[in-house]
Amino acid sequence: LIDPTPHQLGKSFASCIRTDRDDGLYTTVVCTRTGESLGLVYSSNESIVAALECGRGVYYSRSRKGLWRKGDTSGHYQTLHKIDVDCDGDALRFFVTQRGDDCCAFCHLNTLTCWGEPNGIRHLEGTLKSRLQNAPEGSYTKRLFDDPELLRDKLVEEAQELSEAETKQHVAEELADVLYFAMVKAVKAGVSIDDAVSELEKRTRKVTRRKGDSKDFRIEAGNKILNK
Repeated sequence: LIDPTPHQLGKSFASCIRTDRDDGLYTTVVCTRTGESLGLVYSSNESIVAALECGRGVYYSRSRKGLWRKGDTSGHYQTLHKIDVDCDGDALRFFVTQRGDDCCAFCHLNTLTCWGEPNGIRHLEGTLKSRLQNAPEGSYTKRLFDDPELLRDKLVEEAQELSEAETKQHVAEELADVLYFAMVKAVKAGVSIDDAVSELEKRTRKVTRRKGDSKDFRIEAGNKILNK
């Protein structure tokens, strides 16, 4: 067997898609690796091939009537991870990581999405990145960034509280706390949500699994922190 070239793969993929548009274009939803929609664009057979060849978000611009290599002008380019097609075979979905030196913006209004700034954990990630660069006076997040021992202690403390939570509301509250402190740790280390998703995807493809038993030395280390 010979692995297909990006050109061959793109042509083969495009041949499996259909469209009822007069211009022959395919409606394309651009998403983060976790499936959050960034915006709506259009693809052509040529743009699909180009995207696979360069590993970036490449689409078809109806106004320019040609290929649109996202980021060539704005600097807000995209790393392409995956392309799939919907159940009817007439709409595409591009999974990307949005990049940019000044900001990670898909929209021309310099927001991550064409519906404004994201919510939830993606919004938290953006806020923490901002705090890392320019935190206001008295910022608790800045204190965590500057004090690794405090951050470690809070991670252990909140994880312990989550492990003991019993009601649905209490578990949700403690989970939110753990996510906050975990994201502070991640942003400080330069790790993104997409990096974590990539690691999860790798693990789903593992043939063998570890036993997953608790580690006594980790439990002991955690108890020392909690009992300080």
